[in-house]
Amino acid sequence: MAINSIKNLFDDFFKKNKNQNNSVSISNKGIAPKKVLMIFPFEKDFFRVASYAYRNLPHDKNKSSFYYLVNESYIDSFSLRKGEIINLNFDNNNITNQKDVISKLELIKFDVLVDLNITFQQNIEKFINLDADIKIGFKHKKSDLLYNIQLDISKSEIAEKGYQQIINLI
Repeated sequence: MAINSIKNLFDDFFKKNKNQNNSVSISNKGIAPKKVLMIFPFEKDFFRVASYAYRNLPHDKNKSSFYYLVNESYIDSFSLRKGEIINLNFDNNNITNQKDVISKLELIKFDVLVDLNITFQQNIEKFINLDADIKIGFKHKKSDLLYNIQLDISKSEIAEKGYQQIINLI
């Protein structure tokens, strides 16, 4: 009889937890950060999509200061004019100026850090670990350890929708 009571207790517990929604609701006003670090994608196709999706960002969010980490080889395709562009130099998939860039960024207290890479990029993990109140990125194998807010685009597989959701958040 005691076994049935315990079994019923566990069944009730798991049924209640199974029905809980894992989503987070954020107001229409968004986060309204003062300083935002945006890590642009390292894959060329996603860089182009992100660059296009964020083309009006600085003008829409005029109370925020933006800092953009951009692969130096894509800088000619980068059209955002407001904010500070920080070039990342690559040699065989390694960031050659990583220490200098991190030293510079550590002096800034970011409200929000946004990683626009759709897939996990091992070589930017040190940038993601910079101090920031809110860290936003896409769901991947290590995203639970890196971000406060994760966007899962695995069902839609449309990067631009994910980028638009981030714009709405910040």
